[in-house]
Amino acid sequence: LLEQALQSSGINAEYGQTSKEITYLEAEMYKLGHLLTEQKALISSLTDDNITSEKNEALDISITEDMSIAKIVELVQGAAVLHDIPGRKMIHNGNLVELGEDERQIRLFLMNDCIMSAAPTKSAWMSEAYKMVDLLELKNVTIMDVQDQKLCFKITQYPANMFLYRAETEQKKIEWVSLIKRAQQDLKEAVGDRPDIELKQSRDEMMEGTWEENQRRAKFRAEALLELPEQLDVCIAQRDFENAVRKLRDAKPDIAKLDQSNHGPEIKARIDSRLRQLTDMLTEVNMGSGMYAHGKASKKPVKQLLLLEKVTQATSLFLRNKSTNLKMSIRRIKMEGTMTLYITKLSQTFFTTVAAVGTEFKAVFSNTEAGCMPSYVSWVESELEWFADMFSRQVFPQGSVVGHGVAGECVAIALKFADQLSTNGLDISFLMHRLLQPGISETLKRNHIQIMEASQLRAKEEHWKKCEFNRHTGDIKKLDDLLKTYNVDLSKYCVSTGDDKIYVTLCHSVISFVRSFHSYLLDAKKMYNVRVKKQLIDSITSCLQFQAFQLKLAPPDEDIRTVVTSSDMFMNKEFIPAVITFLETQVTQQPVPQIRNILDTNDML
Repeated sequence: LLEQALQSSGINAEYGQTSKEITYLEAEMYKLGHLLTEQKALISSLTDDNITSEKNEALDISITEDMSIAKIVELVQGAAVLHDIPGRKMIHNGNLVELGEDERQIRLFLMNDCIMSAAPTKSAWMSEAYKMVDLLELKNVTIMDVQDQKLCFKITQYPANMFLYRAETEQKKIEWVSLIKRAQQDLKEAVGDRPDIELKQSRDEMMEGTWEENQRRAKFRAEALLELPEQLDVCIAQRDFENAVRKLRDAKPDIAKLDQSNHGPEIKARIDSRLRQLTDMLTEVNMGSGMYAHGKASKKPVKQLLLLEKVTQATSLFLRNKSTNLKMSIRRIKMEGTMTLYITKLSQTFFTTVAAVGTEFKAVFSNTEAGCMPSYVSWVESELEWFADMFSRQVFPQGSVVGHGVAGECVAIALKFADQLSTNGLDISFLMHRLLQPGISETLKRNHIQIMEASQLRAKEEHWKKCEFNRHTGDIKKLDDLLKTYNVDLSKYCVSTGDDKIYVTLCHSVISFVRSFHSYLLDAKKMYNVRVKKQLIDSITSCLQFQAFQLKLAPPDEDIRTVVTSSDMFMNKEFIPAVITFLETQVTQQPVPQIRNILDTNDML
């Protein structure tokens, strides 16, 4: 209607200008209405808080707005850094929901120069406790209202961090946004764009030139320190870690000379914050499988951490990368051929790599003042536990039994390669025995049960006849070589008929027992350690005692008396004493009176 009136009045020349002014007035009125709505919501929220403050004060100590920094430090674990800057005070705090991959409850603390977020945690002595998650400087954050979500607002920290929060109501969201913006404005007005700082000068520096030159030089270095946090932000955003480390090292002498008055502590806290951020990024940069995972590039972050004097983080990063590379090398080994061949490849790869890591570790951390070798020893122990688990799943499988001699041979191979670490002054044989002891005990138990069951079965099928061998098959030669291990002469029990046959005046069950028991004993020798001594002695005693006792139960027939008597003499006078000597000299290195008692018992019988 207004446009028609203007056109009908004949003032077409001023129509365009008047239309623009009307549009501008409409926009200003809309903004004014929006601001009035925010102020009304803020006043309502503050009024509600004042009404409920007295009720909540006794129940929840963390909701008081005038809480001191010391009280916050008591409630929030890790908040001791708040004491770094004097004059810091809290403005507002409250519960919010942090949105991300997973939603979680957090408590946000707004102070006059920073924002701290803390996650709830359990405490044995406080009803409410928190753990600090993030600490953001107000001057480096931007707060934005999320228009498409009524309850959400976003805080962005230069260079790359973004946090999205959700409030309980729209009024609380508006309150948070308004208070943060007001705190940023107050901080800018109170501090100014460039605070003044002073550097303490040593006596030698003051004697180098005139007073004016010293002041000019100190002012120049102070100006560089003021610009350092922003320069570090740029380097971190561009992932130029080497340049960031160089800047920090160059500025280290001046940082130590910062005066504790004026804004010196504030500048130092800002630099320390960038140092922590840089350290965290250097520590995490190698965790993936990207360009830093292998080769010379993987050494750069470790070197930079050492330049920053972060020895603990450097050793952790170095050893974590080596652990990843070691496991990748192990997984490339193919399971082909015999079990002993696979275990040989596995042990050679593992222990050779661990020894090489030890040599490289000494070279990399040789110049550090703090002793780093305990970190390497702890890493070796953890990697050895992983190796023992993989070894046990192959050599000591659950529910099955590997062939006689295989388990012992595999254990001997692993222990042989483990001795390579002695070149680094690390003896891990005792640790290997401890980790493998459950599998060794289970294997000895299964093999013992097999021998006992086979002995019982042969005893039932025994015909008490002398054994017949063909001199050309080589079986008699193998049996003779086996008994020579125990210094037992088989020829005294052999009878030749002049043809190709040789008779041994020993029953079949005794000869079969000697063969199976010999394999069991050699296997036990390779796996023996002090932890399984009692189990091994008990198993050997029960096997020998059972076999000797079976001879006492032979039928009293004249036809078989020769074979029974010869077999009994062989067991009690030849084989059992030889086994005792073998154990005492080559296995336990100690007397075994428990087995010697078998001979006394058999003599009584």
